[in-house]
Amino acid sequence: MKTSFKRYFAPLFITIILLTNLGFGLSRLGNYSSVDEPYWTYGRITKFWNGVKAHKWKTTSVNDKPGITVAILSGAGLIKMDPMPYKNLRGDVKTDSQLKDINDINFYFRLPIYLFCIFLLPFFYIFLKKLFDETTAIIAFAFIGLSPILLGISLIINPDSLLWIFLPLSLLSYFVFQKNTEKKYLYTSGLLLGLSLLTKYVSNILYIFFFFLPFLEYIFLKEKPEIVAYLKKSLRDYAIIVGISMLTFFVLYPATWVNPNILLEGTFLSKAFKTTWPLFVGIIALILADIFLFRSIVTTKTLEFFSRNKTMLLQTVSILFLIGITFVLLNTYTDMSILDTNGTIASPKGTGEGSRLLLYADRTVADIYSLIFAISPLALFFLVTALVLIWKKKWQESYEAKIVFYLTLFILLYYLASTVNNVVATVRYQITLYPFAFIISAIGLAHILSLEKVKRYLPSYMAYLLIFIIGTISLIGVKPFYFAYTSLLLPEKYFVNLKDMGDGSFEAGAYLNSLPEPEKLIVWSDKGAVCAVFKGKCIIGFTDKRVKGVNFDYVVVSSGRRSRTLKMSGNAHTPIDFKTSYASEDTDFKVTFGGRPNNYVKVFSIDTVTKKP
Repeated sequence: MKTSFKRYFAPLFITIILLTNLGFGLSRLGNYSSVDEPYWTYGRITKFWNGVKAHKWKTTSVNDKPGITVAILSGAGLIKMDPMPYKNLRGDVKTDSQLKDINDINFYFRLPIYLFCIFLLPFFYIFLKKLFDETTAIIAFAFIGLSPILLGISLIINPDSLLWIFLPLSLLSYFVFQKNTEKKYLYTSGLLLGLSLLTKYVSNILYIFFFFLPFLEYIFLKEKPEIVAYLKKSLRDYAIIVGISMLTFFVLYPATWVNPNILLEGTFLSKAFKTTWPLFVGIIALILADIFLFRSIVTTKTLEFFSRNKTMLLQTVSILFLIGITFVLLNTYTDMSILDTNGTIASPKGTGEGSRLLLYADRTVADIYSLIFAISPLALFFLVTALVLIWKKKWQESYEAKIVFYLTLFILLYYLASTVNNVVATVRYQITLYPFAFIISAIGLAHILSLEKVKRYLPSYMAYLLIFIIGTISLIGVKPFYFAYTSLLLPEKYFVNLKDMGDGSFEAGAYLNSLPEPEKLIVWSDKGAVCAVFKGKCIIGFTDKRVKGVNFDYVVVSSGRRSRTLKMSGNAHTPIDFKTSYASEDTDFKVTFGGRPNNYVKVFSIDTVTKKP
């Protein structure tokens, strides 16, 4: 009986997590208004499929992300609804029927992406089970499947809603190939990389990481093969991954059929490599020259050095990340007295001022801040545990320590790439890193659970139950604003996701629609997502053409747009006092997220926020 239960426990537990995810997610699909989505719903998706239908392949290039997987999947909503008649309604007066149709459009266009994410989620367990024991695989799957941040992004029509699935699975599939040498996982890795590239250009970072992974793997091999033969085989495997990824990109992206340059621009020549590509090309060229012209003399010496000092390599990467986490916690708990992390995140694509070194440090701190405070305290604790375990001599030789090293190195490389490209990795911009953080956490927790002293008091099944309960409580605590999740470790006055995707806009619109004769009201909002679900006239922006002489009835402001609005509204000819709008608590309606008073959407009657003479 016990053996039978153990056999069916994993499938049962996975099913429960998937159903829990669905239970929280499905009800949110139609009752949410997001920023940026209209670009896809009322433009890019329809444009892509119209191009396919008319065989106008060039017009299937709809975005520079490029977001093709979004257009393909979300396009299934076209079967149910034609969004184009509603394209220009955002700021206009709407009927009840039109408002219902807009909500239906959101539901049917989001549903395919969300269901696709649910369908692929079990592959995290499948790949991880081939890499580790069942305990690690189950824990990692539970962390990922119950993450509010990952659930929240899955409900939005955006490339990031798919990137967090494709990119991590591509790397995990490659790890499986490295471990068991089955070619099907190499091919799967290439396919997933191709889908990742079709989703968002930042996936190009895997081209670099995949190239260097065999060199890192050689360092950890106990029995060293002949170096030249090993490297040539690794290069052939790399060529297979690159070839399959580019073939996938080409086949599913019709615009490349008539303009092959798009293939290069979406892979090796993308804007993600704009500042760093020359450096990596130079390094790769030197390595290839050494392999094929000099019988790997320099490469061999280098790999032998790191093989002798692999402990130092492991500990260096571990300590760098631990120092980063420690500094972020110290800076945060001292009221950001050292670096203004919130200010940095509020302008994620700003060039900033000051020395280059200080700017890089500032952005990296902001990146780590957005990672550690967007996962549960439990996950963070065991992530740190795994990093500390690397310093334990016995554990350094384990397979788990190597994977922790790889994933940590990838996270740091991702931050470095973002930093040198003058981008702060906000929650959305680093969404693909959260599964890696959860896997590291799972490795740390699984190791603790394997200790005999712990086994006596905390069986693995009890640990699974606790993770499920904590994960569910996290979802309930932030429901329905999943993408606004902030860890309890972060002081109450702060919140992690300063660049939100429209949380609270639907609720603000619903409040305004509940007022008498809402179709006669004129509202100013700092987010178009409010306008999209409001029946009356709604205006965004600050130009005289839009706001001068308009008699507004209500003003809607949100914490996510505070910095932008206060910067841009200085010369606006409008009676609205924007500073008062963001500072005042004398609201007609307010919604906060996850118990964070400074993370809000507020609605004011115009009399409350009118400029004083």
